[in-house]
Amino acid sequence: MKTFEAEYRSLFQRFFNIINVIYLEYFILFASCIFILKPAKPYLIIFGILLFIIFIVLVINNNKTNIHRITFHENTIELQGVTFNEEWKKSISIKGTKIFLKSKSSKQGICGATFYIQLKNTNKKFSLNRFQTFSDQEIIEIFNEFKNRKEEKIIIDKKLIVNRIKEKIEKCQ
Repeated sequence: MKTFEAEYRSLFQRFFNIINVIYLEYFILFASCIFILKPAKPYLIIFGILLFIIFIVLVINNNKTNIHRITFHENTIELQGVTFNEEWKKSISIKGTKIFLKSKSSKQGICGATFYIQLKNTNKKFSLNRFQTFSDQEIIEIFNEFKNRKEEKIIIDKKLIVNRIKEKIEKCQ
């Protein structure tokens, strides 16, 4: 049994992140475009409400869930997290799960990139480190532990991402 634990972030802390600021910028940009086009008043209200609903749905969907503990057992992975502020625990099979290493790029180069793991099970997708709660070293360790437990080799494109994470650790910390 091997456990990786990240810092806990409440719903309030998750809502105040950079991606929500970017969504707000797009909302303001599109809303100003609607006002510039000057549609009829009923359409202006409808477009404004529709745009606001899209903004709220995006913010809620991206911030509602956070996983802060992952435990590897013999044949299962136990995930602990929160949806909104309600604690939950989920156990998934290692054999029926696929792992993907992903990154969110930044204008700041490799130092601003966020690396995260996506676990895809037959029923659901789980994302680890969307709010930078795990360290980059822990992301590599979780990925390697999963591959070892599933007895899979690391393919070249995943190895390139692991090397980018190691490069970020060397250059930026």
